[in-house]
Amino acid sequence: MASRLIPKTRMGIFTAVLVALWLLKHLLLTPSIQGSLSAGNQFTLGLLDILLAVPIIYYTWRLFLLVRGKLLWKIRRRLILAHVFIGAIPVLLIIFITYVSLLLFYYQLTYYLISSQIGIHTAQVHAFNYSLRSTIQQTLADYPDRPSEWRDALDRDSKYLLGAYPSASVILHVQVPSNEKGITLGVGGVDREKLDSYQVPRWLGDREFSRLVVEDTQPAIYRRAGADAQGAGNGQLFVRSVLSSDSRPELPFSLEVSVPFDAHLLERLKAAIGQDLLMVNDVGLSGPSIMLQSTGLLKEHISAATFEPGTAGLSLERFVWSIVLFPVSWTSGVETGNGGSQVLFVDLSTSRLIQNVFRSETNVSSRIIGVLQIVVGFFLVVEIVSLLIGVMLTKSITSSVYNLYRGTEFVRRGDFSHRIIVRSDDQLGALARSFNQMTEYVQTLVKERVQKERLERELEIAKEVQEQLFPRSAPKMNGLELTGLCLPARVVSGDYYDFLKLDAHRVGLALADICGKGISAALLMANLQASLRSNAFFLEREAVGTPQGDAQGTGAVAGLVRVLNEHICNHTSANKFASFFYAVYDEASLNLTYCNAGHNPPIYFSGGQYRRLTAGGTVVGIFPDADFDQETIHLRPSDVFLGYTDGIVESVNEYGEEFGEERLIGLIRANQQLSADDLQKVIVENVLDWAFEEERDDDMTLIVAKIR
Repeated sequence: MASRLIPKTRMGIFTAVLVALWLLKHLLLTPSIQGSLSAGNQFTLGLLDILLAVPIIYYTWRLFLLVRGKLLWKIRRRLILAHVFIGAIPVLLIIFITYVSLLLFYYQLTYYLISSQIGIHTAQVHAFNYSLRSTIQQTLADYPDRPSEWRDALDRDSKYLLGAYPSASVILHVQVPSNEKGITLGVGGVDREKLDSYQVPRWLGDREFSRLVVEDTQPAIYRRAGADAQGAGNGQLFVRSVLSSDSRPELPFSLEVSVPFDAHLLERLKAAIGQDLLMVNDVGLSGPSIMLQSTGLLKEHISAATFEPGTAGLSLERFVWSIVLFPVSWTSGVETGNGGSQVLFVDLSTSRLIQNVFRSETNVSSRIIGVLQIVVGFFLVVEIVSLLIGVMLTKSITSSVYNLYRGTEFVRRGDFSHRIIVRSDDQLGALARSFNQMTEYVQTLVKERVQKERLERELEIAKEVQEQLFPRSAPKMNGLELTGLCLPARVVSGDYYDFLKLDAHRVGLALADICGKGISAALLMANLQASLRSNAFFLEREAVGTPQGDAQGTGAVAGLVRVLNEHICNHTSANKFASFFYAVYDEASLNLTYCNAGHNPPIYFSGGQYRRLTAGGTVVGIFPDADFDQETIHLRPSDVFLGYTDGIVESVNEYGEEFGEERLIGLIRANQQLSADDLQKVIVENVLDWAFEEERDDDMTLIVAKIR
């Protein structure tokens, strides 16, 4: 039992060591001891926690694979899970999407209402500023040199604004000729002792202004206005209106009316939108503008709140949604986000959302909600019934699949007599009948496969036998480089090439292309090879006794071709023939005597010229009385002889263009200085690169000879 608990894999040993070290770390090293360690040791202990995630991820993945394998091995379970994912999961997703959509709509609606209410208050403040400007202009006209009258008029008319907005402030700045700084008067929530430093920002000029601003220029002047903001500082938000005089250019003035965002203004906004609000200082916005605020984080930053008495102390954690108000910076006049200023948050709880959205205030809404409840209940019943029906249909399907599985087990064991009992007249029943028919034919197919494999083995043997018919190496001659190659298009080839060492100074070169492909062409090739060798050496022995002693001089090359033609005509059918080329090279005289029987003319290159070797006659195997001629050419050092079959020049590329004899000639002329072996490699590489299809239509055979 204990041996089973010992880990045996590398991951198991690694996990056991990590867990042991982790337990020692938390049991022996207290937080105070860990804090006293050096930075390197603390980093090592932290790395231990990071490494522990590796086995956790590994074994979680292994557990997932195990559960998936056990759970989804049976098709019935897969289909049931499919019904759950198709039927139940979409319903839950629809409910979730609907909820999120309603939440988004409610948030957008709240944002719109708050923006509208701020606009309404801004318009009211601006309208009051217009009225106050008329009074100030009249007072300046009546008492141009009596600031006390200006203050009385300002105090008297500002009572209406302060009655609506108790924490509002009004600042009058008059530019008088006798005072360079001018006279500044303030009413409401301003610090009058600091009014001497008041100034209108340069970017405003003489324009009218009415908008939400963030006071980041002279916050100390409005300290009394922000006394409940617990040090809002430069981030205080105001609804502000600024007007300049439009008469009496000798006494220009500016009139500023500011209403701070405090508890009073938040209460008025709450009355309009029906949601609790928070005004928070020095809290940055997260990416999606959603923050989960805890009590400890909020208490020291809250400047105003509209929560009900039971929750005014903010004893509960809340989901609050930030509202981006985009105030204007009073320093630069540029619109900004809420960064660096007060932030307005709305308490959008799920319960409040449902209560406000589904609030029944009329008989019509109550009836609609009742109908909605009936529809939802009916929908859930339909879903449950559909799921049960799906499970039942799944069971019927999987039973048929199980029977098919048992049938395949019998087939796997080689029992083709097993039959599946067909119980239904549907597609599954038709599948069972098809399986029964399949088992009847399987044995026949097995026999055919065995027969095919036997034929393939015989072809492989034939290929090995044919490879032995080709020369294993070229005869060694002092003044001649000789090489040959045959690339079959199929398993066996219908092309033939051969080198016959007639004596110490003479060698015979043979090249043939048999009509047809496959086994029949290979058999005729073997027959041609046997007949050629027997007759060539026989004629060679006969020529030794002649007075000339030279087979080339007595027309032995053409005579050999005539003998081969008669042999093929007598021993093969009428539709079997071959193109054939035979030549004898004499090293002593550097002469090449050849006969071409209907074959692609070999090409002889001498210096910068070339010629095709065409002397001979028709193909062998058709006309038994055909006559053939021979020709003798004198060779010189560096001359090249090239013999080939039509598979070389008729190789086509992807556009259907043949390689062609002209391209072959140009290739030889460009590489004539190479050796015979290298020249053969260049030709084969170029032809194979030219060919488009991997499986060729014709065999490729090549003989290259070069005089040293």
